[in-house]
Amino acid sequence: MPPHYKSRRTNGARNGPNSKSKSRNTRFVQRSDFTGSRTQELDARDEDEIQPEPEVDLDEDDAGDVRLGHDLESEDDEQPAASGTTYTSLLRLLKPRSAPAERPTKRRRLNGTSMLEAASNLQHDPIKHGVEDEMQHAASQAEIEDDGTEEENFDSDDEATIAQDNFEQHYTKLYDKPNDAAITARNEKGISSKIVLVDGSRKLSSTYGIGRGTTSKTAGISTQLKRRLLDNGTSVLQNLGPEEAELAREIFSYRDTISGSRTVTNASRLRDATALHILNHIFKTRDRVLKNNAKLSQESAGDLELRDQGFTRPKVLVLLPTKQSCVKYIDSLVQLSQPDQQESRGRLMDTFSQPDDDSFANKPDDFQELFSGNHEEDFRVGLKFTRKTMKYFSGFYNSDIILASPLGLMRTISHGGGDKETSKQDSDFLSSIEICVMDQTSALEMQNWAHVDFVFSQLNLTPRDSHGCDFSRVCTWSLEGHAKYIRQTIILSDYLTPSLLSLTNTYCHNIAGTVRYTPTYPGSMTQLPTLPFQLTQSFLRFDSRHPQTDSDARFKFFTNATFPQILRGNKASVRGTLIFVPAYLDFVRLRNHFSNSTETTNLTFGTISEYSPVKDVARGRSHFLSGRQSLLLYTERAHHYFRYKLKGVRRVIFYGLPDNARFYAEMIEAIGVNARVDTEYAQSVGGTTGKAGRGVVRALFSKWDVMKLERVVGTDRVARLVRQGEGDVFDFV
Repeated sequence: MPPHYKSRRTNGARNGPNSKSKSRNTRFVQRSDFTGSRTQELDARDEDEIQPEPEVDLDEDDAGDVRLGHDLESEDDEQPAASGTTYTSLLRLLKPRSAPAERPTKRRRLNGTSMLEAASNLQHDPIKHGVEDEMQHAASQAEIEDDGTEEENFDSDDEATIAQDNFEQHYTKLYDKPNDAAITARNEKGISSKIVLVDGSRKLSSTYGIGRGTTSKTAGISTQLKRRLLDNGTSVLQNLGPEEAELAREIFSYRDTISGSRTVTNASRLRDATALHILNHIFKTRDRVLKNNAKLSQESAGDLELRDQGFTRPKVLVLLPTKQSCVKYIDSLVQLSQPDQQESRGRLMDTFSQPDDDSFANKPDDFQELFSGNHEEDFRVGLKFTRKTMKYFSGFYNSDIILASPLGLMRTISHGGGDKETSKQDSDFLSSIEICVMDQTSALEMQNWAHVDFVFSQLNLTPRDSHGCDFSRVCTWSLEGHAKYIRQTIILSDYLTPSLLSLTNTYCHNIAGTVRYTPTYPGSMTQLPTLPFQLTQSFLRFDSRHPQTDSDARFKFFTNATFPQILRGNKASVRGTLIFVPAYLDFVRLRNHFSNSTETTNLTFGTISEYSPVKDVARGRSHFLSGRQSLLLYTERAHHYFRYKLKGVRRVIFYGLPDNARFYAEMIEAIGVNARVDTEYAQSVGGTTGKAGRGVVRALFSKWDVMKLERVVGTDRVARLVRQGEGDVFDFV
């Protein structure tokens, strides 16, 4: 993020894998009603009539196991602590296990003074990984917990239901029956098929081994929604358009789904569809564990083996660019799940949400969607679901869903959640991720793609510590280090790039297959605003033999062929030249060349990058408009973050085509704005020959820029431009 974007650092925005709290009434308790893999948890309760027992002394290792236990409760997340006198405790131990235990009603002190006293006992300790105590708002929130009277709505076990349920097909059967042949097939070249959809989008499907193959165009969305999601989920699916329903169909089939068709218009509908899929997966995973717990409790011989869990509790990771986008995603989860209670909701809104900025009213709609509200890029938050409650800022090892930015997650992993760089690296909470969603991926590419690559490299690794794991319940795929083969990855982006495709080829190994959607582009060059003169757009192709040497070949072509043509005229002819540079390293290289080359001794130029201070930007824009500086170097990321409306632009040279095709049209629009107010320039490009505007816009490209070029010139024209033997200069009038 550029330095003059002030980062508002708050304690509430920091959380991580571990969570602990300090209180005089805190005790470690062994649960007796849970027979699954996670049996211990840190619990703090204030009781009206019972005096607290002395604290139990645990060594550091035992305390860590209790603190990091990631249990799934049979009725609700919280149970009353077993406290009282020694005699009472003895009676409870002697109580027959066959007698049904009546769930006592949970009580909180509702007296204001007592609540304030309880809150004062809670120590504000920004513990490892930055997670604060979840009960820090106890003084202002006196909630009534779930009474546990409602029964769970388990899915049916009949064969017909299992045969139609993609969740059962993809996870339950694979958990029970590891398939080495499927892994071998996935590592080999798959079977690909390409079809064109009704809206013109191209769908590329790849299947491997036991992959179920592509679904029919007319097939319905097989969701098998949980009962608590049925009404809201059905409404979401019915509101999807044909192309969005096609995308949702593949998402619910648990295949890796990469889409370059995300727009401002369909963003909310795609977000709701992925949120529905996430919730359905979380609730079904919880159902499976609870049903297996019941089976184990009825099995007296102890010979029953049920493997239904991973090493740690978190099952879903959602990567987002800004805090406000995180709030929007959480709102979708809330609207679909309709929890009875939300813990720490006020804290979430205070630290993650801000009102829209009125100064963005004149900005493009995609800019407003991304940067309105709180656009801070360093955040992470865990969500924990119980039967009736949704809890924010839960410790990562106690969370079901983790929402974070790549930067925030990278810092958490690298520093182990602490502030010191010497802290131990910890990514164990990502060892059992089963669904990874990356929304607004094009915005993440404008941040730092190395952070995204780092996060994906930490997924589904074997954990370094046990974290209270019951290995008798861990699925065989995880034990053998094959969890990455059943992880589903969902990527939603405004456009596809080589770096994104490289990421999927490196880290996406889903044996169910992969599907990729690419729109058909008309070309942004055909959607330009009306100009007061005729404009010729020239595309210059240079030879580049390898992607790694593309930068050197581009610089050589620019300095030997393109830039000398600019300098041939007089000083007035150079005035108003804007050079658009996509990559920052290329920007630095050109800046140094202009400063040190003898050819540019008499050339005055300015620079605007994403790292330029506000004063330097204002000075550079002013000097460029007045003609004091004839040439301006301008980076793509600077335009992404600020969308400056540059004045005084007479011609544009694209050192490289932008990833975002909208930027191409916006740069040319700056020429038209200037021509309407610059009488001298308007007369110089006037005329009736049709050649007066030639050379005003030039764009350099190589065969490695084919994806960028397609979005600018259009799908129908791109093949002719990259084909050898068709010439090196292409003019469009």
